[in-house]
Amino acid sequence: MSVSIPLVLILIAYATGVVRFRRHARGTRQPPVMHMLAMGAALLLIELALASPLDELADQLLSAHMVQHLLLMLAAAPLLVWARPLPYLVWSPPMPVRKGIAYVWNRVGTSQLIRLLKTPAVSWIAFCSTVLLWHVPAIYRWAVGGELRHSLMHLSFLGSALLFWSVVLDPDRKRRLNHFACALFVLSAAMVTGLPGALICFARRPLYMLTANASIHDGLTVLADQQLAGLIMWIPMDLFLFGVAMALFAAALRTVPAEANSASVKTLDCVNFSLIRQRDGPAPAQIGTSRPR
Repeated sequence: MSVSIPLVLILIAYATGVVRFRRHARGTRQPPVMHMLAMGAALLLIELALASPLDELADQLLSAHMVQHLLLMLAAAPLLVWARPLPYLVWSPPMPVRKGIAYVWNRVGTSQLIRLLKTPAVSWIAFCSTVLLWHVPAIYRWAVGGELRHSLMHLSFLGSALLFWSVVLDPDRKRRLNHFACALFVLSAAMVTGLPGALICFARRPLYMLTANASIHDGLTVLADQQLAGLIMWIPMDLFLFGVAMALFAAALRTVPAEANSASVKTLDCVNFSLIRQRDGPAPAQIGTSRPR
């Protein structure tokens, strides 16, 4: 089945949920327009990656396959996280179905499982291990050998990236990691996930196909395509993640003066209060409270 059909169904469910939510909210809290645009852009990028001529080209070229992976992990996934579509998707079915979803969500322990998966350690391990695992040559050849296995690979890339970006894009008031720790979180992931790309780029023999000099597309050889794929996976992915890490470092530096000023104000308030008490003597409630012997 084409990926376009599930994407259209998700889009219809999301639009239905937004309409029902807006009708129920009645002018109080409305879905942000930027979130809705991010949701549409994310679905469009998934369509571009998995149901466009790029997908047909990926059947021939490893480099095109790497472009698919980057679109899923570095573009579609953060947009989906930022869009926060889950509340509106839950609003899309009728009330009896929503009650059933709430019952299952609370009784089966789904929320606890999701909270566990979204912890920074689990998210980091899932993201990095997914990238490393699927680029092991034997596992990659196994995955592309069947449509279901191939879909599982793409789904795991998108799912692990959703967990990863859910930590990075936490709202400030709900952050599980402060900006500095989150920058290290992203930087360490960039160093680990860039390693397979570098190894693929500098490999002197084909790792994913048996022939090295055979022309596979417009004169491009298997080995040249593999080196291009490694370069695509290595440089753009690391540059993107390094850029995110630098932005988080900058945000961490901006919060330091604010925290320092807040601490200074509290210290001055305590000093002023102490000076006032020393000048005015003991509080009225304390005068004459000692009992005569």
